Amino acid sequence: MGSNKTNIVPLAEASGRQGRRRARTRAELLRAGKQLFASRGFHGTKVADIATAADVGTGTFYLHFENKDALFADLVKETSLRMREEMDAAKIGSTDPHEQNRAATSTFFRFAAENRDVFRILFGHSAQFDTLLHEVHALFVADIEQSYSEGVDAKVFKPFRAAIVAQAIVGMLSQLVSWWLDHQEIPIEEITDTAHRLIRQGTTRDA
Repeated sequence: MGSNKTNIVPLAEASGRQGRRRARTRAELLRAGKQLFASRGFHGTKVADIATAADVGTGTFYLHFENKDALFADLVKETSLRMREEMDAAKIGSTDPHEQNRAATSTFFRFAAENRDVFRILFGHSAQFDTLLHEVHALFVADIEQSYSEGVDAKVFKPFRAAIVAQAIVGMLSQLVSWWLDHQEIPIEEITDTAHRLIRQGTTRDA
């Protein structure tokens, strides 16, 4: 019985180390993929290039991702989740739905500008990543639908169907940021303010 117990601890420790090592390797592959996609473009980047940049063998790449598309899909999903977390954090300081929307819109455009290479690939190859784009949209549609419903209940927003409003806002912001990433001469303050005013004027309940 005693010998069995002494064997269990090292096995658990080894398993933990292996898991952490695997997570680090995966993170390095994602980092390398993001950098290469930015510098060479999606189609100009090969799996072997990503593996080399991450200092691992090509075989190791395939232990983590089925192919280059799978790596990019995970990169987009993780980037989108980080963006949603930052947008949620930006809204914490206010209870006014309009100010929360302004904070979220500002964070959205700032985050897109900081991660423009990922978004350019996603929007620039929309046919190839149509399913992925729908998944990203669904992530934000659900949040906006809930927020809008709460605003309607508080008599701040017009009593439109929240699902329609959420789809309209996500569709508008998605198209707008896709266009803006190729028109960086337009200040972020201007595009943020314009988008916020369009949303506010279209949704604010009449006094």
